[in-house]
Amino acid sequence: MKTALIIASNDNGLQPVFRVPNIRRLILLATRLGFDNVHIVGRINSIASAVSDLLPGSSLHTAEEPAQAKDVLQQMNLNEQERVLILKADVVIDRLSLSEFLEGAQSVRTARMELASNGTPDGIYMSHPDHLSEILEALWVPSATGAESLLRNVVSFPGRNGLPRLVDSRENDAGAAEEKLIGVLAAQTAQSDGFMARHFDRRISRFFSRKLVRTGITPNQVTLIGVSIGLTGALLLSLANYWAHLVGAMLFVFCVIVDGVDGEVARLKLMESRFGHYLDITTDNLVHVAVFAGIAFGLYNGSGNRLYLWALWFLLGGFAVAAVAVYQCIKRVDPKTFKQSPKLVRLMKMLSNRDFAYLVLLLALIDHLEWFLLGAAVGTYLFAVGLWLLTSRPGKEAAQVQ
Repeated sequence: MKTALIIASNDNGLQPVFRVPNIRRLILLATRLGFDNVHIVGRINSIASAVSDLLPGSSLHTAEEPAQAKDVLQQMNLNEQERVLILKADVVIDRLSLSEFLEGAQSVRTARMELASNGTPDGIYMSHPDHLSEILEALWVPSATGAESLLRNVVSFPGRNGLPRLVDSRENDAGAAEEKLIGVLAAQTAQSDGFMARHFDRRISRFFSRKLVRTGITPNQVTLIGVSIGLTGALLLSLANYWAHLVGAMLFVFCVIVDGVDGEVARLKLMESRFGHYLDITTDNLVHVAVFAGIAFGLYNGSGNRLYLWALWFLLGGFAVAAVAVYQCIKRVDPKTFKQSPKLVRLMKMLSNRDFAYLVLLLALIDHLEWFLLGAAVGTYLFAVGLWLLTSRPGKEAAQVQ
């Protein structure tokens, strides 16, 4: 799968979805899912300015009617063995659903992902070049002769959560599509979220994401706001005062919630980036270390007991040991074996699970943060030992990790 073909038979693809023309969203989705060649066929004059920075001029093909579009297909000389993604410029789809459709469509010759409003030949298609002309005409003119016969010869995959769907020039229509995209955010993070994140944090983060995604704020700016909240919480935790500890723990929980907002805004705006990914990881770890240090210094300042400072150093050493264990796991275990290992998956999920923030809040409420500090100091070493034991025999991972 190298080629994606976007049909722009009208100007509806220019309708903004989260302030981004939908046709740009489709190009970004296609390229991030591995399509090296993205072509647009249709009314190029009206959309060229919206996509010129994403595609070269050779990928823009003018066509005012299906016959001209078919001529473009012939000129493209597509490989007969290649499978082509073909969709309309005004179809709205999320990355996870499109990715799952592409994976499922690999086993059939011609596949179609149905629109939420089923009953027409509209949809998203994956097919070999010999069926593209028929699909193109059906997408260009859904009522065209032969459209019904096309549906009888393809394997259809249902949409979900109201997607994919079409947008037109109406603003409320785009707003409905935006709400559907927000609605599928939960499915995109379900595998990595902990219990509290899934049932509590995400409900609040999606409330903020729904507001922020319609503004000019960027995901990286949200990340910096979150780290500021977390560091403020860590500072309060370092004070020798019960109420400061409680407010600091509350700010840490709020920081964790805000940490979900930056990723949600990035996915909705299609602004994911390598820099943003590493910024998020770096700031998360910075906040964690600051919170642990804040708890240790807060306990020391309140009691004068140097045990808490030694526990902090022991905890930081545990972080280093755990990092080495994770690195060895990545080196030793191939991706297929990893996915088939429930124990490894559970252990690695612990790295991204931030539900422990609620434990910090609970222990701050009952004024026993020392339980968390001492437990975390020991827990990091137990995590490292467990991961090392599961992956300590190269070549026998599959037998060990089941």
